[in-house]
Amino acid sequence: MAIKKPPKNGKNNGNTGIKPVQKYTREIFSWKTGIAVSMSLILTLILYPQILRMAPPEYNVGSIITKDIQADRNFLVVDRVATEQKKAEAIEKAIPLYDYDRDMPAKIGIAMSKAFIAMAEYAKENSKPSDKEESLKKAKTIFEDLSGITLTSAEFKALNKGEFPIDVCNDIVRLVYYTYSNGLIGNENVLNLQKDKGIIIRDIKNQEENELNDLSSILDAGKINALIPKNAKVIFESKKPDDIILSIAQKAVKPNLTFAKNATEQRKQAIFDTVKPVLYEIQKNEMIIREGEKITPTDLDKLDAFYKGQEGNRFVNVSIFSGIFFSIVLLSIIFYRMFSMRFRLSKTVLTDLLFMSIVIILQVILVKVGIFICDSVGLTYKLVPASVGFYAIPFTIGTMLVAILLGRNEGLIFSVFSSLTITFLFADKMPIFLLSLVGGAVAAHYIIHYEQRSAFFKTGLLVGVINIGTITCLSLLSGNLLTVETIVKLAMGIAGGVLSGFIVSGLVPLFESLFGYTTDIKLMELANLNQPIFQELLMVAPGTYHHSVVVASLAEAAAEEIGANSLLAKVSAYYHDIGKMKKPLYFIENQPNWKNRHDDLSPQMSSLVIISHVKDGCELAKEHNLGKAITDIIRQHHGTGLVSYFYEKAKKESTASGQSILESDFRYPGPRPQKKEAALVILGDIVEASSRTLTNPTPARIQNLVNSRIQQVVKEGQLDESDLTFLDLKKISETFTRVLTGIFHRRIEYNQPSR
Repeated sequence: MAIKKPPKNGKNNGNTGIKPVQKYTREIFSWKTGIAVSMSLILTLILYPQILRMAPPEYNVGSIITKDIQADRNFLVVDRVATEQKKAEAIEKAIPLYDYDRDMPAKIGIAMSKAFIAMAEYAKENSKPSDKEESLKKAKTIFEDLSGITLTSAEFKALNKGEFPIDVCNDIVRLVYYTYSNGLIGNENVLNLQKDKGIIIRDIKNQEENELNDLSSILDAGKINALIPKNAKVIFESKKPDDIILSIAQKAVKPNLTFAKNATEQRKQAIFDTVKPVLYEIQKNEMIIREGEKITPTDLDKLDAFYKGQEGNRFVNVSIFSGIFFSIVLLSIIFYRMFSMRFRLSKTVLTDLLFMSIVIILQVILVKVGIFICDSVGLTYKLVPASVGFYAIPFTIGTMLVAILLGRNEGLIFSVFSSLTITFLFADKMPIFLLSLVGGAVAAHYIIHYEQRSAFFKTGLLVGVINIGTITCLSLLSGNLLTVETIVKLAMGIAGGVLSGFIVSGLVPLFESLFGYTTDIKLMELANLNQPIFQELLMVAPGTYHHSVVVASLAEAAAEEIGANSLLAKVSAYYHDIGKMKKPLYFIENQPNWKNRHDDLSPQMSSLVIISHVKDGCELAKEHNLGKAITDIIRQHHGTGLVSYFYEKAKKESTASGQSILESDFRYPGPRPQKKEAALVILGDIVEASSRTLTNPTPARIQNLVNSRIQQVVKEGQLDESDLTFLDLKKISETFTRVLTGIFHRRIEYNQPSR
């Protein structure tokens, strides 16, 4: 149960009012949203760089290429020659379509009858023409138009002489019908061109189609002249028909099987369109064309396919939206976690979010660089597959950085997000995801337990060992454990872990400087009491020095009990009162017994001097680069507490003089402690100072003193913004009592030896 206490009399102390918190919440939410969207867009551009590609360059056959062009992915190229050959073969096998007109004999018979009847009527109407030659010419034209055949002048005169007898017409029609009854009649090219693959016959009357493979039954229209006399002998038997009958019948017979050119071409086009192109694959990292080479038609096909694939990805598609959505969701989860844990740290929450965003971008870039190096090595040395080198990529750098600078929980959450994001860069996603996730979880758990630079390499080596276990399990599942490739992967896994520790050891100081973080290594350096600023404190303000050492002992012991950062609590306690070095004699622990500087000052001025040691301490901390974490605790180690001694003194003087005073003039500016470590320093400071007033410091008196001082701080609301619970306060009280009892333990009085 966290300590929460409403302000007295409905007043808001410091920055705890409802309206400022609501305003701050809206501002933080706005910044979080901006960071999440911005980082998601950047991540998407890194994961999907193809959306930035411009229009492909234009190439022509015969041009000289100006640079090497290498495939960045697998893609297919159309084999133009093989495809055209395949389509030509398919079209060659296409069966042509012929239209069959079964009514052709009837049409010829009707036309012939109309022509003969029309000539008989014309002869009656022009029995005595004024111009006989002109009349015959006109009659011949009418006959040819109606019959559809062309007669010679001799043939027409012969028919006209007999006055176009109907018997001749009937004989012609009989001969035509008989000729058609003996088979289909086609043009002279049907038998020659289509005899190998047959034809499709389509009845134009009912549109029925039948495939005919044997074309021997089809009569050749070019040989009808020789066939008609033979058919006449069969029809007329011994009677020899007139030559005019044979001649007109030969001219009247037409093919009833005609080539459907348009329909056949349409069918060929349909077959042409359905033929799939012949493709061959260009593999990733394969050289498409080298600098200085002349572009051939085959090279042009490769370049067109290569840039066409890139052009297809230039526009934002579903996968790009998916990448942005995925990034926003996961970043929002991390930000929510950070927001819920660090809501009160108005000066650090946005810094932490920005830091994590930069780290994930850095992590993805490092992985892409590693992929590029592995691909380059795999291309140069064919015996080394690029996928083997992937296991040497330092996947846990980001997780280690976040765990060191922000904490274990943040590191674990970051490990999940980082692992999911990185997998987008690999084809074989599951092994990489597991390798990154398991290694990151182990790194986040162990990296925070470090006090020396060698801890980075130890953690990196541990991650390498975990990588070996992960790779071994994956190899067992795939059945490829006892292979050379697996052995190389194991070596790469160790290298990846060690490389992570090496890189992190160089990046931690950089991020410490950029974002003002304080790591345990820096705290260990500052914990050395031989630091110049601490030695100066010993010389200038020895009482404050002793006080700070005791407070550090109290804070460190209590931090270990409640699970806080004991190193941060101890070091912050060492430096929490360094501001007193500016005016050391104005603080009671540094004053000689015979002189009190405040006797010559008004209560207001004394309060101002006392309160100013906080500001002076922050300035000294900045001057000596103590780090933001220690500076914040220096600023918070009195919270918004009241300098009660001088306030009460001022109240008495104001009562006597009739002048009013402001309580705010006697309060520290704050803010109140925001972390457990800061709360421990404020409690240790008050308890240690109060313990000096004990005349007979028995354990019971020490315990009562500790409990009363802690309750006083709680009652004043100074711990409202920390994460301490009532259980923590109980442990703190017990620890303070134990430590102070050890400091004030009673010694045995030895008798003085006789002289």
